Amino acid sequence: MTGFCDIIGQEPVTRVLKNAVRTGKIPHAIIFDGEKGCGKKTLAKAFAAACSCEALQDNAGEGPEPCGKCHSCIMAENGSHPDIITVTHEKNAIIAVDEIRAQVVNDVQIKPYYGGRKIYIIPDAHLMTHQAQNALLKTLEEPPGYVVILLLADNKDLLLPTLLSRSVCLSFIPVERENILKILSKNGIPVSGREDISSIVSYARGNPGRALFLSNSEKFADFWKDSLQILKGVRKMTDREISSAAAKIAANRKERGENLSDYLTLFLLWYRDIMYLKADGGEDKLIFPEEAAFLRRAGEEYSFEKLNGIIEGIKEAGSYLDSNVQPESTFELLFMKMR
Repeated sequence: MTGFCDIIGQEPVTRVLKNAVRTGKIPHAIIFDGEKGCGKKTLAKAFAAACSCEALQDNAGEGPEPCGKCHSCIMAENGSHPDIITVTHEKNAIIAVDEIRAQVVNDVQIKPYYGGRKIYIIPDAHLMTHQAQNALLKTLEEPPGYVVILLLADNKDLLLPTLLSRSVCLSFIPVERENILKILSKNGIPVSGREDISSIVSYARGNPGRALFLSNSEKFADFWKDSLQILKGVRKMTDREISSAAAKIAANRKERGENLSDYLTLFLLWYRDIMYLKADGGEDKLIFPEEAAFLRRAGEEYSFEKLNGIIEGIKEAGSYLDSNVQPESTFELLFMKMR
């Protein structure tokens, strides 16, 4: 089963959690704060298993680990542990107050069935309505001693200040490039001899979940190739070529199921790299390190004012797409600005 030792790149967070398990001083509410895919859910499950384990192991002096063999660990691994409850919600956009009441508030008074603690994991906690958060807050004001609530939030700033004040907040950090490669390798992804692996790691921007998703996507290589072709050639494109490139992106959304905002994200990262090098930044922090020479030449052709104008144009294009402006027209206008 997954334990603390399997979590790569989040050592500050795992250190705090392991110390809590070791000392038995576990807060009633812990917020895991970090973007989707950073490993919050994986670590929450490892922590819950450790809190419930009957025979904690000391991992070579590195701290407690769930044994993976006791009845509690087996149930945790199978998702059948009666004292580890993962909160679900029907609507994608919100977690309603009724869902929090039914699955947490009305349940906390029932003592643990098996172990000494009852652990609630709330994925997407940032989606809780204010009413749902207030309902949970009342539970946190006088929680039973055995209750632990793990709130997994993509953005803790969407949680009420009163909820934040009653919780311990642990922030997840971007994972370094070498650790992303280790995570990919550990999950059976070949990291040598694969042409697009460098691009995948760069575009993942320290997010293991995103790197794993992209490495299993047959369409990512085509998306990356098409995007770079536009970015490297847009300065010399004719109006007809710009129209054709915009039409191709619109068509790719239908044919390959691509998300148009992914193009805009990649474009922003490209011009961010140009600005970074233009400001005498080093190549070690580039998103596109293999394109460093091209990016430096591009920096000589653009002023900072022009680059800022393009970046604002990319953000504006995102607003147009959100307002349901035709994608083809949106990208055509953007490419003209980039040119």
